[in-house]
Amino acid sequence: MKVLIIRPQPGADATARRFKAAGYAPVLMPLFAIEHMPPPSVSVNGYDAILLTSGNAARAATGFLESARGAPIYAVGSATASALAHLSLPVAATGSNGVEALVGVAAADGHKKLLWLAGEDHSAVPQIAGVHIDIAIVYRSAALETPADFAAQVAVCDAVILHSSRAAAHFAGLCDAGGLSRRKITLATFSNAIAESAGKGWAQIIVATSPNDAALMDAIGQHFTRIQCAPPPNAAIEGAS
Repeated sequence: MKVLIIRPQPGADATARRFKAAGYAPVLMPLFAIEHMPPPSVSVNGYDAILLTSGNAARAATGFLESARGAPIYAVGSATASALAHLSLPVAATGSNGVEALVGVAAADGHKKLLWLAGEDHSAVPQIAGVHIDIAIVYRSAALETPADFAAQVAVCDAVILHSSRAAAHFAGLCDAGGLSRRKITLATFSNAIAESAGKGWAQIIVATSPNDAALMDAIGQHFTRIQCAPPPNAAIEGAS
């Protein structure tokens, strides 16, 4: 089964490795490139802990993080934790169920004021009683020139992997501009919010139960297994009269 991966590098390669190891045939076509923003102008001294939801943020804010080694770091996802490990930075906790769940963990640890180092395209700020969160944007995903073989690559893939709302909206716009029929394209996303950003009219939209590649692969596998096992229209059912 071919899956099209459009996220920027180095995340695209990491996702491709995971899907290939699970038996999929990943097709790489990054439509974005990561650009680092200036270091945060705030001091970490005014915060109880740092929140990271992307390995891109860890790489973009390396200098800031190294100067704030005394602050506990809470990371969403194994990729983010791995990026921090490469910087020899300890992680207080790693979550796999999204930013809101991890903020809950930080709050339970007694941290009430968090600094979230995020990308320009980030999810909504969690609203948890007694917890204040400030955001510092440390990177952005810049759209690249549309590849000449965009339509051909989309056509040969069984599903398109969408990791962010911005990617979903951008991909939908490219399909519409290129005259591609949404009814022939299946999307696979991390969340309902990402699915909503893609709009309507697609053949199918598969949504993972958790925002990580493992959950997304499981959802894709279950979806296509159901389709392959479904009887064709008007098929005779044994025992029916």
